[in-house]
Amino acid sequence: MGQLRSMFAMIYSLEIEKQVLAAFIQKPKIFLNFNHLISEADFYDGSLLHRTIFSVLKRACQRDETIDDIVLVQRIKDLSIKFEEDISLIDYIRSLSMRKIHSEEKIESSIKELKKYSVRREIQKTAQKIADSMKSVSPDTPYLKIIENADQIYNDKINLFEVGDDVPCNIYEEMEDFIEDRGNNPIDEFGMMGPHEKINEIYGSLLRPGNISVIVARSGVGKTQFCMHYATQVSAKYDVPVLHFDNGEMSKEELIIRQCASLSGVASHLLESGKWRQAGEEVVTKVRSVWNRVKNLQFYYYNVGGMDVDSMINTLKRFYYSKVGRGNKMVFSFDYIKTSSEAGGNKNEWQLVGEMVDKFKKCIQKEILEDGNPVIPMITSVQSNRSGITTNRQSANIIDDESIVSLSDRITQFCSHMFILRQKTNDEVAEEGSQFGTHKLINVKARHLGKDIAGAVEPVQVDDNLRKNFINLSFRNFNITECGDLRDIVSFRNTGGDLNQSNQNEIPSFDDL
Repeated sequence: MGQLRSMFAMIYSLEIEKQVLAAFIQKPKIFLNFNHLISEADFYDGSLLHRTIFSVLKRACQRDETIDDIVLVQRIKDLSIKFEEDISLIDYIRSLSMRKIHSEEKIESSIKELKKYSVRREIQKTAQKIADSMKSVSPDTPYLKIIENADQIYNDKINLFEVGDDVPCNIYEEMEDFIEDRGNNPIDEFGMMGPHEKINEIYGSLLRPGNISVIVARSGVGKTQFCMHYATQVSAKYDVPVLHFDNGEMSKEELIIRQCASLSGVASHLLESGKWRQAGEEVVTKVRSVWNRVKNLQFYYYNVGGMDVDSMINTLKRFYYSKVGRGNKMVFSFDYIKTSSEAGGNKNEWQLVGEMVDKFKKCIQKEILEDGNPVIPMITSVQSNRSGITTNRQSANIIDDESIVSLSDRITQFCSHMFILRQKTNDEVAEEGSQFGTHKLINVKARHLGKDIAGAVEPVQVDDNLRKNFINLSFRNFNITECGDLRDIVSFRNTGGDLNQSNQNEIPSFDDL
């Protein structure tokens, strides 16, 4: 009997269960940080009470409800469950509410310890099932068959602890059904398509759920402007919220002025100084016309300067579940990926950046899901190397080289799209024509492509040279317009045709999207 009691002591801990429940009762908002790690089944099945408490708390947290001890007790009673424990429910809940709880790190440690006990129980059950199956094995059964049967029982149980669809599978078994189903239900768009026709045609959507798109540029080139412009236009088109993380280099007020300048066409210095009212009736009308166009937009700003990546991800999760709602789409914009010198300890910058990107990707691909599928795309930016020179040069023209991407190996590994954004030189503007914009958007990596695949992968014949294609953009007063790609420049030269410049001065209207 002593050995049996000792064995069961190893497969559950009521003390750890109480500690976890106490944390969720006292700090319900932290549930969203750990809900992917824990379920009702992780509580010992001999303690139906603990499973029930957790289930009620879980439902309340998912609905962003705050409940006190009285409400919690009442909801448990409403379930009409007969508990074996002979206790006062209100006294038991209050005792959990009065327990001393620890930091989130220690809470996470307790949850993982609880998970260990859950795994031990399942392994014990599996071992018993294997032992029972051995009783029915006939003497003439080949030993390899015995092992095969035991392996099957074991693997069926182990698969229960795999997360999502990350278990080995034979893709060819699913190919026919998948392709036939896609043929019966064709789609025109993959992800949320952006505001620029050329980018959509060549590279498809830069905002696919579960994917990260990266804009690389030197300081002051306009990477923040591009990411905000792209995210805002997509938000307007699809009526989805944007959560914008700022690393602390730009205030909320600066963003407001930039966006208003972009949408109104009014010089930012007039908005910043407040002198737009004295600049004439036309300016006043332009500024005030913005209000109606943005009143239904959902653009949420959050300053994450000084925060570690885990805190950022927890903020993202809380925003999604409380503001957006489970199963709904949103856009996540982050300006920009960098590290602080204090955050790393003994780690190198490339290690820290790699960890940041990896954690963000894990969050949007593995943790925030609907029916097992990602729902959040991410667009972000990074600084290019200051020198612009590495030992990994892959082109003759260093300014168009992916080797200028700071910490490129780590960032490139995790993103789906990567572009270099740079301002054109005076010589380039003179050679290519001012009608083809002020900036170049040069693709470095594209995991997904649009309808015009040739435009993305085939070099363009320019005079006697073959050059990589790029998108022309015009940046004016925080507004961005597309001006064709390199092929349009070549065509314009060869034909001597006129480019319709009427769209150069257009300010996008969200009402038309």
